[in-house]
Amino acid sequence: MLGVWRLQLLREVGRRGTIRAAAAAMSVTPSAVSQQLRILEAEAGVALLEPHGRLVRLTDAGEMLVRHADAITAAIVAAESDLAATRDEVAGTLRIAAFPTAARAIVPGVIAELGRANPRLRLTLRDLETEESLAALRLDEVDLALVDEYDESARVREPGVELLDLMDDPLFVAVPPDLVPSGLAARAAAPGGTLPLEGLAAVPWIMDTETSTIYRAVLRHFRRSGFEPIVRSNCRDYGVIVALVEAGLGAAVLPGLALRERDVRAIVAPLDPPLHRRVMVALKPERRAHPAVATTLAALLGPGAGDGDGHVVAPASAPAPSPRAGIVQQR
Repeated sequence: MLGVWRLQLLREVGRRGTIRAAAAAMSVTPSAVSQQLRILEAEAGVALLEPHGRLVRLTDAGEMLVRHADAITAAIVAAESDLAATRDEVAGTLRIAAFPTAARAIVPGVIAELGRANPRLRLTLRDLETEESLAALRLDEVDLALVDEYDESARVREPGVELLDLMDDPLFVAVPPDLVPSGLAARAAAPGGTLPLEGLAAVPWIMDTETSTIYRAVLRHFRRSGFEPIVRSNCRDYGVIVALVEAGLGAAVLPGLALRERDVRAIVAPLDPPLHRRVMVALKPERRAHPAVATTLAALLGPGAGDGDGHVVAPASAPAPSPRAGIVQQR
């Protein structure tokens, strides 16, 4: 009989491409993985792995076995969920991944709330960009992920992953007053005022890192507005980006979540044309019934979010910057 543990090892090697990476993921030694896979190949009677450059990949027979391993893993997850549901309290460890602004503005409050209500539930957080979060979810390294998408080019498509709408997060532009062209400051200060991007084409920009989803989305937005931005700096930390804007070094596009409870000594107004991002919770459907997952979904999305009926919560709007940040605030 084929061993479940060996099938899971084979699955991890196929996913990660090396014995060493699979061993690290499964918390065993590379030699132990090699030994178990040799036993599995002897049980199967066919080769399951083959060299592929510096990596290894699954043979056709290996691919077939991994499909069965996926089904077996899903059944094990379901069994764990059923077992957890028999307990009188929500307990265990729940692993969350979130892109940086959600990790700062949303997740800490949820973790604190759940910790008070469920003392035996331990929640961990990984600060990951959306693509990294989806990879971690696919590899079962996290249970839930907060992810974002901006437009069709940034659409989240991940087989076997369910997406639940959390909120709509509008993006704002922050510009040092000295860099705002004549007449635009008054327009931004007016009720419902905006800052038109075409009027800021000559302004230097502070942007997120080039590998981030938001960088690519904002760059596409600039190009649709008819100009190529002059990028002065690239930073992942919005605290650093805001500091550079406040120092008068350039303008920046800031998500609404990045402006929560943050003073910005600059002119801040919605983008014109507008740009929004959709914030969602991603998870594997088979994990939805687990009490820890259902409880966390309910804290994020509201009652009914974890009921396993395919319910998708309608998107809520992200709050605008706090009154302390202002729509227009001079240095």
